[in-house]
Amino acid sequence: MSTSNRFQKLILGDNNAISEIDRSRIMFLARTIVVIVLISLFFLAYDIYLGYPGSLFVYIPFILVFGYALFLLKKFQYDTGRLVFLFSLNFFVYIVMSSIPEDPMSAIFYVAIMVVEYVVLGHEKKYWLFTLLGLTFILYLLDAFSGFSLLPIRSYDETTLQVNKVVDFVIAVLGILLSIKLLIDYMQYIIAERSKDNEELKQVNIELDKYSYTITHDLKGSIFSMLRLVELPALNHENYHEHVSIMKESLQSLLDLIEEVTEQARNRNLEIEKENFNIHQLVKQNWELVKYAPESHKVDLILDIPRDLEIKSDKRRMGGILNNLITNAIRYHDPSKDHQFVRLSGSRNNDAFSLTVEDNGHGIEKEHQHRVFDMFYRASNILGGSGLGLFIVKESVEKLSGSIELESKLGKGTIFKIEIPVEN
Repeated sequence: MSTSNRFQKLILGDNNAISEIDRSRIMFLARTIVVIVLISLFFLAYDIYLGYPGSLFVYIPFILVFGYALFLLKKFQYDTGRLVFLFSLNFFVYIVMSSIPEDPMSAIFYVAIMVVEYVVLGHEKKYWLFTLLGLTFILYLLDAFSGFSLLPIRSYDETTLQVNKVVDFVIAVLGILLSIKLLIDYMQYIIAERSKDNEELKQVNIELDKYSYTITHDLKGSIFSMLRLVELPALNHENYHEHVSIMKESLQSLLDLIEEVTEQARNRNLEIEKENFNIHQLVKQNWELVKYAPESHKVDLILDIPRDLEIKSDKRRMGGILNNLITNAIRYHDPSKDHQFVRLSGSRNNDAFSLTVEDNGHGIEKEHQHRVFDMFYRASNILGGSGLGLFIVKESVEKLSGSIELESKLGKGTIFKIEIPVEN
């Protein structure tokens, strides 16, 4: 994990409740606070070197306030943290700069503050933005034209004054360049997010086209078959029960399609709701739902998950993942094998849950493996299915910020490996 990612993990943790743009602003603010603290420590050391130990009573309280603002961010109190930092930064810069005589470089510090205020608050919080921009401007006017200072005006000799101007200039320029860089990074991030949104919109349109074509095709095919079958009992009484059975299968196919489309829409739109649950029990519950199906009576469940294993994740989505993978394993079982099984293995390693679903069914040909997670893709039309099951599984796993891998050999079986981050 990179230093940047560690810092983001330290500040934001696993909070997924904020938007990506707000997340970017929070990280911009957190990095800015760290930079301001480092610059403050430099100026404090420089003041002590020049013989002004009283600066300790100015710098240390404000550094503690900045640290408190960072603490508020870590506690998810983002608005309070932002305001605490920005208000304290304004008064900190004013108190320090107003005590330095004849420093034309002070304006750069106030400009840097305005840049930070605009990035951190954005146009969404106009009231606070204009309030803070106004405060910064007023404090700059007091510093530049009033001669008023809360601290005694420092007395520098000519050489120290010139060196001080150079130091202030270098620090101010570095500070504002860093602010501009962070602003550029922030804007690039927003552009990337907008591009990502456009790509997602294009993908949604493609999926809608697939929806309309595939669902219309499947519905028309099933309804057309039933219309023909409805007439057959009247013409041929001997095969009445067989015709009714075929109609039931067609209706069941329609019902399965409707349920899977509904599940996919629900999976995409509902927010993630995390809770603690026993994964062993959840597997058993899903097995109970399918074990009485005609095609599953010869398939054994091998459950290699500790009975007391609990995880914190989205239980509804995990249930959907398990149901689809177990149903898939049963649907594509190989009746020619003496021992047909579906094996589920699971374990937890720190903040990740690993799940393996293995079967010894027909397997998937290599040429089809890269497409099995596509919407409405069927590797085989012989055994039916809507082609949505594995698509829903992959989408659910990605919703949970996890990953899924497929291993399969034709005639041997299939293995799905899933890893999902979980909370303690």
